[in-house]
Amino acid sequence: MCPAHRSAPALDDGSVHVLATGEMVHVRRGRPEDLDQVNAMHLRCTATSRYHRYQAPRQRIGHAEWANLTDPALGTTWLVVPYDDPDAVVAVSHLMRTGPEGVSELGLLVEDAWQYRGVGTLLTHCAVNHAARGDDHTVTVMTDVANTPMLAIARRFGAVLPRTGSGTVDLTIRVPGPAGGRR
Repeated sequence: MCPAHRSAPALDDGSVHVLATGEMVHVRRGRPEDLDQVNAMHLRCTATSRYHRYQAPRQRIGHAEWANLTDPALGTTWLVVPYDDPDAVVAVSHLMRTGPEGVSELGLLVEDAWQYRGVGTLLTHCAVNHAARGDDHTVTVMTDVANTPMLAIARRFGAVLPRTGSGTVDLTIRVPGPAGGRR
């Protein structure tokens, strides 16, 4: 398990973070009115990046889906924007309650030009901490077996990569804290 994630920041109020590259980003909750910016980011991503996230090369999120993703009753969505360009979304993350009680699913999409700067790791740290403050004991990630950045992030959080014969893999990250101690 990645020891640093125990002290990673929460993303509830919006916050500024310095990436490993020295760049500053603002992380805030996604809102219904952010859909156009999020879809513009999707179009800047390669089909490969979108495929890693969705297991399909989709180009956009529809209005009804975005309404669900930004509904606090269903989960939490965060956006990453450059500190000096708050109108440009460069990453989106969803932590959604989709499975049994105590389990949330994490999804990340980081714009290609912002990959390998620590954005995905930052969002994962914060999502796991958010889950720990709630009643979650597990965060799952479904991704493409060729998504090496997400596989590496999940490994740092203690996920064991199962053997698979398919193109997708389901990863399990145990959440630290009282709820995470339940099995």
